[in-house]
Amino acid sequence: MQGQVHNSWVKFRANDALVAQAALKARREGMSLSELMRHALRKEVREVA
Repeated sequence: MQGQVHNSWVKFRANDALVAQAALKARREGMSLSELMRHALRKEVREVA
């Protein structure tokens, strides 16, 4: 999603295996790990809204 301003930092801890799986998924989908995490967060928020 282009054109959005990211103006907040989000930090959380995750185990190495989960981060490795997420990084692999991001690469397969042609995005960075940060993009994948933003996409996942947007999806979660949409589902509860």
